[in-house]
Amino acid sequence: MEPLAGIRVLDFSRYQQGPFATVILADLGADVIKVEPPGVGDFGRRLWKEPDGFSAFWEALDRGKRSVVIDLKRPEAREIVLRMVEQVDVVVENFRPGTMEEWGLGYETLRERNPRLVYGQATGWGTKGPLARLPSFDQIAQAHSGYSQHAGGGPGQRPEVPFPGLADQVSGMNLALAVMTGLFVRERTGIGQKVEVSLLGTMLAVQAPEILHYLHFGVERPREFRASPIAGHYECRDGRWVMIVCTDQKFWPRLCRALHLEELIDDERFARGLGRWLNREELQRILEAQFKTQDSAYWLARLEAEDVPSALVRSYAEVAEDEQSWANGYLAETEHPRFGRQRVVGPHIQLSATPARLSRPAPELGAHTLEVLREFGFAEAELRRLLDTGVIWDPQGQVPASP
Repeated sequence: MEPLAGIRVLDFSRYQQGPFATVILADLGADVIKVEPPGVGDFGRRLWKEPDGFSAFWEALDRGKRSVVIDLKRPEAREIVLRMVEQVDVVVENFRPGTMEEWGLGYETLRERNPRLVYGQATGWGTKGPLARLPSFDQIAQAHSGYSQHAGGGPGQRPEVPFPGLADQVSGMNLALAVMTGLFVRERTGIGQKVEVSLLGTMLAVQAPEILHYLHFGVERPREFRASPIAGHYECRDGRWVMIVCTDQKFWPRLCRALHLEELIDDERFARGLGRWLNREELQRILEAQFKTQDSAYWLARLEAEDVPSALVRSYAEVAEDEQSWANGYLAETEHPRFGRQRVVGPHIQLSATPARLSRPAPELGAHTLEVLREFGFAEAELRRLLDTGVIWDPQGQVPASP
């Protein structure tokens, strides 16, 4: 049995933040019904689309879902959604605050139809404050939260966005956590509720230690090439980079032995953490020179033998062949109806008794419109009328004639 088997999710989210949350729910066994607008559907279908029609963006964020096309801007759509809400457990959306209310589908309206509903709202700025109704995307949040400036080296330096999509992906994980927390509370108390996350709130949480340092001392911690001389990556003789993280004092003598630098173990300049930080430039010069005397494989073997946390800095090509990732199911294979056998990123949340599953590929636009609405009790005559008037759409557009 899958952990969220029997949970129905009505998913109005688009782009990346909300869809990553609901793909996590789908992997955990929830029936995720993705509501898309007519025409082109979720804009995410077009992002990263290659000449063969494959979009890694779309497939990664919308696998395991069923696609239903409903024109939410049409008055008739409101009653369709309200009827569906009576039979679902979760609603997820990431429109600007107030959008669902404008369509007559805000949380207060939906909870009247289903008091046990868990309503997941993902926003850019949060639902309060002067910026709440403004547009936002991932990199806007990275900029506004201070992340881009700090990543670039701090005030006065060129801002950087090291990983576009970071705010969306982490916010999506937070939203999935919030939804599951809401479901847990409901199972214990019977109470439904609205749960919220935002891109801005997520990026502040991601930086909590750095921001707390500033709030306490009034200055930013320096942002350097390495977090410390013994927590960072070093180039080896073969041009490859090795990452080490030795923040715990117990790793210092191990690192020195691994690098044939035993004389530094009790050197008063470096023996303790404060000294290593105050003399970091000198220590980094020593370590940089030492790493360049041997190839990366040599140093990795030495570091592993001394039980020093370390790793080769890898490319995606190497990640794709990584035995560790395949062994844990973080990478997996699946069959795609259009593209054949595919290697994909698998579920990252694992449960021993009720495991997650690698869900089916992302759906074609509207592929499940009629199937889903029939499950919700819509009669064939209703479906015919809604198709004919353009309120819903199905690629086949075929509804059996009434007897």
